[in-house]
Amino acid sequence: MIDQIKNKVTNADINGSSSNSKKASLDAAKVKVQKVDSSNASKGSDSTVTKFISNERIKEMAKEPPIDKASTTRIKNAIANGSYPLDLDKIADALYDAYKELKD
Repeated sequence: MIDQIKNKVTNADINGSSSNSKKASLDAAKVKVQKVDSSNASKGSDSTVTKFISNERIKEMAKEPPIDKASTTRIKNAIANGSYPLDLDKIADALYDAYKELKD
């Protein structure tokens, strides 16, 4: 967003706008752009995240695999029992698409 404002100011200067009122408004826009401080915005979001998740919990999560074990065991059991719906046409299409991507 700041780049867009700077580009508008630069484009106005290139187009040859020399009236005093336009120049005054451009100077005011430059001052507003200079007052923007993005470092304070990022500090607030970081502290919010750390309030909800403790460092110990983050370390525990890092040790665990990023997979939902309950869901995977449920799917494995359903496949073993024959109750998981397999669409062989979709599987064949996906394999063929992957083969075409590898070949290209």
